[in-house]
Amino acid sequence: MIARIMFWGVSSTRPFKGRLPPCTVVKLDGRIVLLDSGEMCQGAFEYFGLSYNSPLIILISHLHGDHTYGLVPLLESLQLAGRKEPVEIIGPLGVGEIIPAQLLLKQEYPVRVLEILGDEGRIPLGGEERLSVRYIRAPHSYISYSYVLETRERIRLDGRKLQEEGIPGKLRRRLLDRGQIRYRGKVYFLEDFTLDKIPGLKISYSGDTLPNARFGAASREADVMIHESTFLHADWIGRESIAHSTSREAAYLAKKARVKLLILTHFSTRYTELEPLLEEAKAVFPRVVLAERGLVVEVKAGRPRVITIMRA
Repeated sequence: MIARIMFWGVSSTRPFKGRLPPCTVVKLDGRIVLLDSGEMCQGAFEYFGLSYNSPLIILISHLHGDHTYGLVPLLESLQLAGRKEPVEIIGPLGVGEIIPAQLLLKQEYPVRVLEILGDEGRIPLGGEERLSVRYIRAPHSYISYSYVLETRERIRLDGRKLQEEGIPGKLRRRLLDRGQIRYRGKVYFLEDFTLDKIPGLKISYSGDTLPNARFGAASREADVMIHESTFLHADWIGRESIAHSTSREAAYLAKKARVKLLILTHFSTRYTELEPLLEEAKAVFPRVVLAERGLVVEVKAGRPRVITIMRA
């Protein structure tokens, strides 16, 4: 299985120097997951050649305009493109109110909205790989959440041993799902037939946030951590009331979480050149890259993990 992470909007507050407001696309387990929907986010579908009818889940971190102003135009574009499949929208309380009622009335596809509450939880998204999203309340100036996408662990079964025990193929899926089966009066346990366990894919997304240890814990050993990097550390000192992270802080969290790759995004419009943010982060954590429009990161599940960085 391969997760494909495609970066579209990487700016904060507004479009700036070719950088659009926040929007990242994850294609995983046959689904498209949109991480925030900044202005002009529908352009990502044409740019990356995405199907307008693929299963689509939109995760909104919070309701600030730079993360939501593209949501309604996206829904309109999907309608014009002839979409028939449902769209799932998940976000904090109030996310459903930003969609006009008249838009919902004319849509030819269902729009389902789930508003989340509480500090932390997990939502199953289904699919063959049992994709799920974990949400973690983020310290920001508005009700905000960070997200962690995860697929289930993959287990390689010992086919020879299963054959010796005469366990038919139709029961092997049940063994994987339930951990044990009863066959011909005997109970068989999954661990007795396990050759290898391959961890599921894990991609974490900070949204807008101050450094958050709870998000770091949820991201532990993630394949990719996508973290906001609004400021250089020196530019944030003395402005602590601004609830954002610096590139140094993002790198420190990635190091503590032992993630495989850190991708910095959500850059302040004060920076025309972004290399200083990259250098600051690399001084703490070496496996880091800057997000930019067209950046594509592929993560291939397996042992060892293979992470490929390219451009669309």
